[in-house]
Amino acid sequence: MGTITLDISAKANTAPNQSGWLVVTLGYGINHTFTLTNFTTETTPPYSDPEGDPLNEIKITSLPAQGVLKLSGTPISVNAVITSAQLSGGLFTYESDSVDVDGYSDGFMEFVVSDTGSTIFTTTPQTVTFQVAGNINQAPSSVGDAELTVGIGSTTVFTRAMLTTGLNPAYSDPENDAALNLLINIVPIYGNLYLSGVLVVTGQVVPFSEIDLGNFTYVNNSLVTGDDPELFDFSISDTGSGLYVG
Repeated sequence: MGTITLDISAKANTAPNQSGWLVVTLGYGINHTFTLTNFTTETTPPYSDPEGDPLNEIKITSLPAQGVLKLSGTPISVNAVITSAQLSGGLFTYESDSVDVDGYSDGFMEFVVSDTGSTIFTTTPQTVTFQVAGNINQAPSSVGDAELTVGIGSTTVFTRAMLTTGLNPAYSDPENDAALNLLINIVPIYGNLYLSGVLVVTGQVVPFSEIDLGNFTYVNNSLVTGDDPELFDFSISDTGSGLYVG
C-alpha cells in the first residue's frame, strides 16, 4: 500500500486586508500632528489585519499639492516611511499653506500601510484630504482713549496719529490693517465736530482719508460747566474687516 506523507506548514502571515481614507479639517494657519489612530481606527473603513496584527508603518505614495508634510521637522519626499512609533510620538506633521488666504479642500496625500506580522504594504493607496479654512479678517483688537487740552473758542484739527497711535491703549489690529473709518457714537456738549466745515452728528462716519486731509475738526464754544466732561465717543473700523470697535 502506498503512502503519501503531508508536511503541514504554518500559514504565511498576510498584509493588512483593510485600510481607509481620512479627512483632516483645519483652521487658517493651523498645522496638524498625526496620531496612530489617524491611520487605524479613524479611517473609513478602519484599519484591519487578518491576523489582528497592529499597524507597523505607513508609506507616503503622493504628497499634497498644498502644505508640507514633515517628519521630525524635516520635509519628506514620496515613498517616505513613517513608523507607528513615530506616529505615536507626534513626529509626523502637516503644515498648512498659509499663503492661500481663501482656504482649500482639494489638497491630499496618499499612503499605504503595513502590519507588524508580515511587514507587507497594502497595494491600494488611501487618501488623507486636508480641508483648510480661509483667513477671516478680524476687527481691530484695541481702540483706547485720549485726552486733549484745548482753549476756549479754539479749533482743534484731528490727525490720524491722535486717533490711533495717540490713544491709550493705541489702536491695533490682528492683521495690522490700517484704520479705515471713525464712527461718532456721542457728540461733544460744549463744542462741535465738523467735517469739511459741516456739522458732524451722532452716528456719522468720518473716513480716515478725510482726517488725513485735515478736514475733521473740533470747535470749542464755551467753558465746561457742571459735572459733565467735554468729550466725544467713537469707534474705529479697519481696512480688512470693516468692523467697528470702540
